[in-house]
Amino acid sequence: MATNQSYRVALSVLLKPAWVNNPPTIKIGINDVLENITLDKDTWFNYEYTTKESIGKFQIELYGKTNADTDIINHRDTTVTIDQIKFNGIPSPKFAWSGIYTPQYPIHYIKDNPNAASKLSSCNCLGWNGVWTLEFTVPIFTWIHKIEELGWIYD
Repeated sequence: MATNQSYRVALSVLLKPAWVNNPPTIKIGINDVLENITLDKDTWFNYEYTTKESIGKFQIELYGKTNADTDIINHRDTTVTIDQIKFNGIPSPKFAWSGIYTPQYPIHYIKDNPNAASKLSSCNCLGWNGVWTLEFTVPIFTWIHKIEELGWIYD
């Protein structure tokens, strides 16, 4: 739903990669405008836009990971960790825990775990190919107030 008023949203996200053979490949972006990245170092991604829309969506997709990208013997894996998120300069660990991760489990994992959840909440580490999505409402300060559980707020 759109409003008549425009709102500014500034989003900063720090991603930390780990890998066995090759750095992880991701698609990352806001409101379905995604870019392909090979994440070979800790990286801040910054987005700023003005919108009349009442919902925003930030996504990270880990793709291209194979079985060779996991080293079970040495306990090493290819992952992307969402380390920090800031909205309009305001940081909170709760922001990263507010996303929903939809992993694409490998067939061998599904066979061993037939009841594995199709969507994972409170997850800030992408270890399987899949999409992590954070939806937020605009104006962003109302959403922050609710995520931080700061009490009653007039909507």
